Amino acid sequence: MRLRRFNEKGIQHFAILLESLRQGESVETPLDFLNTSEFSEDVPQVDELEVQLFDSRLELAAFVDKLLTDVEIGDDMTNIGLWSWLGAAFLDTTCPADSEGIRKPGKDYRHIPSSNWRDFYRHLIRGPVRIFRLFKDNPDAASIVLCQSPQSPGDFVEQLASRQERITNPAIIETANTLYFDGKTGKPKRGASSTWRKPGTLRRYGDVLDQLDLTYDLYSMSANELAELLPDEFSAYLGK
Repeated sequence: MRLRRFNEKGIQHFAILLESLRQGESVETPLDFLNTSEFSEDVPQVDELEVQLFDSRLELAAFVDKLLTDVEIGDDMTNIGLWSWLGAAFLDTTCPADSEGIRKPGKDYRHIPSSNWRDFYRHLIRGPVRIFRLFKDNPDAASIVLCQSPQSPGDFVEQLASRQERITNPAIIETANTLYFDGKTGKPKRGASSTWRKPGTLRRYGDVLDQLDLTYDLYSMSANELAELLPDEFSAYLGK
């Protein structure tokens, strides 16, 4: 299959399909309209695309980023048709069917990029690809926001990727990775994303960042320098 991008008609057709999924209809991967000229057009400079399943946001992002390396379509991050087509092509990864064939797609912006910049990071393919590109030299440093299942980004992505000043700051993400990513399990540490703002947890990290940002230029700091400014409540997570 060739990489393509939806036209407006294709995006609308995909939106209708997503609504049918929300209504409980059992729908196979929509490969029948992915390659139809009525709904999409070829993206040049791309070899054949092998649609496959991915277990993590990192695996999916690395695959798609490599796929788009030689594509000449300007700023691909803003190409709604491209990311919508990818959302449909990889639906088995981002919205797998259960034992009864039912899929739960959630909001459209998870599969069709929203025009609202606040939802930019919520697209289940474009979101992780953007993070992967920000940390392409060392994607392991962003494991805390790339280790999750593609279909379930979770609280760490919500808290860290939803704000530009956080997700684009290497020190903030690398420090969060040191604090909360468990290298042995390949997952966030248990209890680290407590909604009760327990000492040292993710939400407390966000609170402290907001406080530090009033006094320090966090963009100019290294991860080690930022970690040194954290109060003692984070010691257990830092392994001090």
